[in-house]
Amino acid sequence: MAAGDNAELVDAFLEFYRTYYRDEIGTLAQKYPNEQRSLFVDWDDLYTFDPDLADDYRNQPEQLQEYAEEALRLYDLPVDVSLGQAHVRIQPLPDSIDIRAIRSKDIGTLITARGIVRKATDVKSKMEVAAFECQRCGTLTRIPQSTGTFQEPHECQGCERQGPFILNNDQSEFVDAQKLRIQESPEGLRGGETPQALDVHIEDDITGEVTPGDHVAATGILRLEQQGNQQEKSPIFDHYMEGVSVEVDEEQFEDMEITEEDKKEIVSLSNEPDIYEKMVGSIAPSIFGYEQEKLAMMLQLFSGVTKHLPDGSRIRGDLHMLLIGDPGTGKSQMLGYIQNIAPRSVYTSGKGSSSAGLTAAAVRDDFGDGQQWTLEAGALVLADQGIAAVDELDKMRCVTGDTLVHLGDGQVSRIRDLARELAESGEVEELDNGRTIRGGEFEAWTMDDAGNLVRRPITAIHEYEAPSELREVTLQTGEQIRATADHPFFVLENGERVERPAAELEAGDWTFVPTEDPIMAYDGGLVADLESKTFSDDVECHRVDSVSKLDNEEFDYVYDLTVEETHNFVANGMVVHNSEDRSAMHEALEQQKISVSKAGINATLKSRCSLLGAANPKYGRFDQYEPIGEQIELEPALISRFDLIFTVTDNPSPEKDRDLAEHILNTNYAGELHTQRNNMTNHDVDDEEVARMTEKVDPDIDADLVRKYIAYAKQNCYPRMTEEARETIRDFYVDLRSKGQDEDAPVPVTARKLEALVRLSEASARMRLSDTVEESDAERVVAIVRECLQNIGVDPETGEFDADVIETGTSKSQRDRIKNLKQLIGDIEEDYDDGAPVDVVMERAEEIGMDHSKAEHEIEKLKQKGEVYEPRTDHLRTT
Repeated sequence: MAAGDNAELVDAFLEFYRTYYRDEIGTLAQKYPNEQRSLFVDWDDLYTFDPDLADDYRNQPEQLQEYAEEALRLYDLPVDVSLGQAHVRIQPLPDSIDIRAIRSKDIGTLITARGIVRKATDVKSKMEVAAFECQRCGTLTRIPQSTGTFQEPHECQGCERQGPFILNNDQSEFVDAQKLRIQESPEGLRGGETPQALDVHIEDDITGEVTPGDHVAATGILRLEQQGNQQEKSPIFDHYMEGVSVEVDEEQFEDMEITEEDKKEIVSLSNEPDIYEKMVGSIAPSIFGYEQEKLAMMLQLFSGVTKHLPDGSRIRGDLHMLLIGDPGTGKSQMLGYIQNIAPRSVYTSGKGSSSAGLTAAAVRDDFGDGQQWTLEAGALVLADQGIAAVDELDKMRCVTGDTLVHLGDGQVSRIRDLARELAESGEVEELDNGRTIRGGEFEAWTMDDAGNLVRRPITAIHEYEAPSELREVTLQTGEQIRATADHPFFVLENGERVERPAAELEAGDWTFVPTEDPIMAYDGGLVADLESKTFSDDVECHRVDSVSKLDNEEFDYVYDLTVEETHNFVANGMVVHNSEDRSAMHEALEQQKISVSKAGINATLKSRCSLLGAANPKYGRFDQYEPIGEQIELEPALISRFDLIFTVTDNPSPEKDRDLAEHILNTNYAGELHTQRNNMTNHDVDDEEVARMTEKVDPDIDADLVRKYIAYAKQNCYPRMTEEARETIRDFYVDLRSKGQDEDAPVPVTARKLEALVRLSEASARMRLSDTVEESDAERVVAIVRECLQNIGVDPETGEFDADVIETGTSKSQRDRIKNLKQLIGDIEEDYDDGAPVDVVMERAEEIGMDHSKAEHEIEKLKQKGEVYEPRTDHLRTT
């Protein structure tokens, strides 16, 4: 039925309701308006009833929805029942559109877009009809508020004068309103594509039903919003959706389309005796070696089984894995490959790609009107029920202690003095390589996403041991700051704000400074002679004059702030990057949820994902003679959440180096052959040689098939342990624990490792599509865990397994050394009036077998923790 007479269309909808939705309308009538205010209609039902009417609804949704709701009001109901304000909401169309595929032809039509909720404002009251009361005659004038700007009356409808008017809220009409930002789901992206997003405006009874991290199907009318402002309007328009319905998509990523032919191939592959070797050979074939690490990463993709116990508790099945190692060993490439073959994955750098960072946050930014509080999902939430690949998890992004921070009260303070002041009254969390200080009521000036300078609370100050090398960045206008090589600077590039580490910053780059600042380093007239670029009313960009590499002999510590909602603060007359407080990551990894409580927003977001992280050792290369906790810039509480930690080392070995060189040369040669054959008309490339060389570097199983294989296994396999498998794991655990029975022996392993063994064994069974965990599965994962423990769970000084190396970052021998050193200082200070001389302490420490450098290191830690202090230079007293 084509669109024609209005009454005819209303009658058509009435007939449709009587045929398909008689019971649903009866339920709506009983629950309207307090419990239910909408009739949800399946577009397929409408299409079955009348294809022309359904197509008209899709192409002219605004008009057809009016007819549909008019028919609902005219539907035969008891006399005392009215559905006057009830909505008709079309549920997801069968052919949803990719967000990146939305085009101008879709404007004004009904579409369905699937994705993940990245941001959600809290629910606000939106005025639909504003009632203005004339102050002269009292007449009420009602103005519908249908446009983007608030509409006021030009004159009174009673006395016909131009006011004055006051807004009468009691007589106005309001509706609940909320804005969502839906981002393309990660499982639909491949090859490093950047996910695109669509804003969805929803009203009334469908508000407040979804939270960030939910996978949804949003159906609505595609609208346009002009860029620019009232003074400078742009011919470019942004798309947004006027939401009709938002349905949580219960379809899991494992339910990706797998054909019968795919199933046959998957089952056949699972029966092959070398399935584990083939899976390993399917991960990053261009990266030579690392078979054990690749096997562990593949087990992480399959994951263990999530258990729901009768008491309501939950045992996670997801596996967390960390790669720590030397630069140039292929860690980042392996992460990228895993992200490419995982059915659902999110890849990010450790600094986070948004104000939510890796977890989640309540933020106030440019979403909506710039003043709304928005709940935003970070990488771990976006990767829910998938894998989060996080590179550079360890990066130290700090500035030196003499950096001047611009506080919200107009004062400036050196960041180290701010840390010391806060430490006197705040909460101090001691780390192996520094400390985190929380509390206080300090505010910092910070730049929001729109480029406005605003005041935000400082939630934490981080103090870390300084690296041996720093960077000094000087702008042409004189501003200067010293920071770590990894510290990101904001750079204006092609009109966009991007981040660039100090080590990659170059003279001539444009970086951000406040337009007006009380402590600019230059004279008033100098800036007029230098070029600048305006970014906003509050912020402009100045050119970098020089970036110098400095050997650090001045600073013992470097510092960073965590500022609410943003990743920057104003210091030394520049907009300086800051990092997030990662205490929420502990909850995210273990409990697989993230709690947010801020600005009236109280929410718990799901983060049921596996984390695959990569990090570099503290001093650039891995030192096998130092405990792992002293070599990574992560707090021990976070390190202990990883089921497996691998050290990826680059040690010279003639045989291994020869094999590696041959592998790299073969990989490049295969690429050369392909390039010549595809780009040169005259070549002597032999097809057989191309096939032979390609076979050496191709993955054993195609990435698409691996992805489907994993999805099929997670959808269909829920293995349980055989008694033989349980006995193998039990014996391994008990045997390790028995090594810690001596009075002075360290605890070799905790029960946390036992749970990891179970998860890994279940993943091993899933890899061959088995419903049972066999003894061979248990033995396979015991070998992996044993290798990890030998690399990172052993005290280098004693050679014994010590769980505290991972759990606390401090081995038992190190704790004993600290205890002995403190006792030694106490004994010596009794013989001296001004405290124990440092040179005497060092001499006695060496006499009892303590290395000179280790003694210096422990003294510094004792001073930092406040357990010893210096009453005068080079003298120590215990507290």
